[in-house]
Amino acid sequence: MPTLLIEIGCEELPASVCGLVEEQLPGLCREHLGVSAEEIFVGPRRIALQTKVSETVDKGLIHGPPEKVAFDQDGNPTKAALGFARKVGVDINELNLVNGVLAYKPSPLPIDEVLKESIPEFIQNFLIPKPMIWDKNRFLFARPIRWICIKVDERTVPVKLGGLEAGCTTFGHRFSSGAVTVKHADEYVQLLRENSVEPDAAERRRQILEGLDSLGNWSDPGGVLEEVVHLVESVEVLEGIYNESYLQLPERVVTTAMQAHQRYFPLDGARFAFVSNGGIPDIVRQGNEQVLEGRLEDASFTYKRDISRGLKGLEEELSSITFATRAGSYADKTHRLCVLVLELGGSEDAVTAASLAKVDQAAELVREFPALEGYIGAEYARAEGYSESVAQAIEDQFLPAAFEGSIPRTSDSCILSAADKLDNLMVAFGLGERPTGSRDPFGLRRAATGLCRIAIEGGISVDLQTLVPVAYRLLSEQGVELDQPASSVIDDLKVFVLERLETQLVVPAGFLQAALHSSFTEIGQVAALAKELADIDQERLGQLRMIYTRASRIIDKADISEVGNVENKLLKDDAERDVYDTLVRVQKDLGVSVTAHDALPFAEDLILPVERFFEDVLIMTDDLPLRENRLRLLYELRRSIALRFGDLSELNP
Repeated sequence: MPTLLIEIGCEELPASVCGLVEEQLPGLCREHLGVSAEEIFVGPRRIALQTKVSETVDKGLIHGPPEKVAFDQDGNPTKAALGFARKVGVDINELNLVNGVLAYKPSPLPIDEVLKESIPEFIQNFLIPKPMIWDKNRFLFARPIRWICIKVDERTVPVKLGGLEAGCTTFGHRFSSGAVTVKHADEYVQLLRENSVEPDAAERRRQILEGLDSLGNWSDPGGVLEEVVHLVESVEVLEGIYNESYLQLPERVVTTAMQAHQRYFPLDGARFAFVSNGGIPDIVRQGNEQVLEGRLEDASFTYKRDISRGLKGLEEELSSITFATRAGSYADKTHRLCVLVLELGGSEDAVTAASLAKVDQAAELVREFPALEGYIGAEYARAEGYSESVAQAIEDQFLPAAFEGSIPRTSDSCILSAADKLDNLMVAFGLGERPTGSRDPFGLRRAATGLCRIAIEGGISVDLQTLVPVAYRLLSEQGVELDQPASSVIDDLKVFVLERLETQLVVPAGFLQAALHSSFTEIGQVAALAKELADIDQERLGQLRMIYTRASRIIDKADISEVGNVENKLLKDDAERDVYDTLVRVQKDLGVSVTAHDALPFAEDLILPVERFFEDVLIMTDDLPLRENRLRLLYELRRSIALRFGDLSELNP
């Protein structure tokens, strides 16, 4: 089978776009070209693929109208059939019935003809954020397309795209090579390598890792490796040095200066590694050393100036820095954080950390390197003699930073982080900035997930029933004009946070839904109950579920508007007295301090009395006082079970 080569040559593609293209290429090939992309080559200046194809392409059947529409009662073709024949460009006699539908099977088309038609559509269907209009035909792509090379073995396929026509020319390395003629599709990769281009991203990654390993202990705290892979076409890993005096700066200040803009890799000592895309090594090394020296000098100067101003001086500026439009300044947020930390049971150190948590928003170093937010505030606190507990809480306030990232390291850190996330959520919900669909510009889903993880893994009591109203009240007292009534905002926020629990628990959804209707309002306890319900013997739990569900159906159908206490004097039947006595006896053993597993034997004591009650007692009797008392007994039964086990009707039978 012949080899198909498609190459799209561009101006420098952003590394993020290269990653998106790699993900989308296989699917687009199947959808628009009808082939699998066997080899994919994506780099900063080119998007290419190689695959085997047939010389002809069978387009399959083209379906027309069904038989009863295509022919009249006498078997003559109708207007619908004749119109279909004209559409496909053949005589009516060349059409056939296939499974009751008029159809036409065209002759296989030469692959060149198919490519001329399908490749422009294939290229236009890349989903790329912020594409550019790059020619007079208003063709959209990530960057201007400068050349197209399409080959089927030795043949060039002259596909037209915008104002370009595909040819047999590719380009080697920008600095050391020029135009190169591709004589055969199979020569493509070797031809590029001979002209100083490594087209295979996996091979570039291997070469980078090999070069870094050869230089000793290296690190990539900012995770820039994958970006660097798509920044170069020719890999040369070089080592640079900088003045050892900069090692006196906090470590992350140095590594952030290396990685935030320059994509360098820290080495041990006063050394760094970088990946060159060509040029004379000594000159390239000298240039990169000068760039890093300049950045470190700026960082050092800014760091010393922040230190000289002190936390007090930085704190005085918070009232002039807006936290969020309509939600006040960072000084306002600091006040809210201190109150929420106290509500969460924070220690004196946690409150101190909350009062200092946002001070580095006024730091010039954070303005230059936003990635240092939190970390540099902790360093400034250490420099002024605050305890390590305070500094660590400030540093960890944004953790977990990702879905599976580490949670804060200490109890005080967890409490400050939880307070910060809760306040961010309340501000967003109060101002009507809730996530919609996949849109979540403020990372609220991540914040809610982090809040759940802090409660479950960090052991912090995060009681939404208490905390969410407090967070709402703090905004109201500040004078923020909220878009929704308190009840709406509070209820919606609680539901939103608890929905994130499902991603944290490896239990069927029904167990979590049951737990959410228990007496527990603290996230960790809800999660623990869901796990307990999943671990309990399901046959035993199923018996309890049956009496709970039956009681619920009767109560809901009766539509009780007011629920009072069960009146002992109205218990006429032995079966209902037995249920009442058993319920009174076991209620104390169903308390929330007892695990669901330990409470199950006590709850099981209710099963036989309740079953006899359902069998022997007419609940919906015409005697109204008697009926209402029996309904109250069922209501109390359901309430007692739900308080400890949740809504068991949510469980699958």
